[in-house]
Amino acid sequence: MRGLMIAAATIGLLVSAGSAMAAQETRGTISQVNPATGTLTLRNGETYTFSNPTVLIGFIPGENVGVTYSGNNQGIGAFDPDRAR
Repeated sequence: MRGLMIAAATIGLLVSAGSAMAAQETRGTISQVNPATGTLTLRNGETYTFSNPTVLIGFIPGENVGVTYSGNNQGIGAFDPDRAR
C-alpha cells in the first residue's frame, strides 16, 4: 500500500512539473479584462482564461501586461512586464 501511495505521488509530481515546463509567455497591451469571469484579451485579439481570476485584479485596458499560459490559452499568471528588476 505504501509503495502504491509513493508511486501515485511521484506520478502527480511529474505531471505537475511537466505542466510547469510547458508554460509559455507572451506580452501585449490589454484590450479587455474581466476579473469576474477570469478573461483577459490583448489588442492583438488573443484571449486568455484564468482559473484563478484574482491574478487579473488591478489590471486595466491600455496597460502592458505579460501573460504566462499553457495550451488552449489557459492563463496561469499575469504580470507587469515594465516593472523595474
